[in-house]
Amino acid sequence: MKNVYSENLVKTASPAKLIEMLYEKSIELLNDAKQELEKEDFIATNERIKRVQDIVTELNLSLDMEKGGNIAASLRALYNYIYRLLIEGNTKRNPEKIDEASFYFKELLEAWRSAMKAVGNTANMKSDQGESHFNVSI
Repeated sequence: MKNVYSENLVKTASPAKLIEMLYEKSIELLNDAKQELEKEDFIATNERIKRVQDIVTELNLSLDMEKGGNIAASLRALYNYIYRLLIEGNTKRNPEKIDEASFYFKELLEAWRSAMKAVGNTANMKSDQGESHFNVSI
């Protein structure tokens, strides 16, 4: 039932809400990955981190470098850094790298929510086609 609910939520969410959901899911998956790492379940750790890597890739691909200017360039650099943290955290089984990636997602989430509150359209921002441009499951 949760999958159907989540799927419908993703399909009907605005692009602004989807970004918020992707940040939230990344934090959740990284928390899970760290717990799995502590249990030495490296397969589950890898699966969680790979899902976050997929999210980072989609976030990076969604950036409009022409319209976004310096903000998009800064986000791209941060997303690339987070991706490298995820690789290192996964391959070296380093919980500090996972924590650092999670920290950045928490900061991004807080900043995103503040920005959406400032423009007053967290739930009402619509895409041109009314559909998501993200190709990642939440």
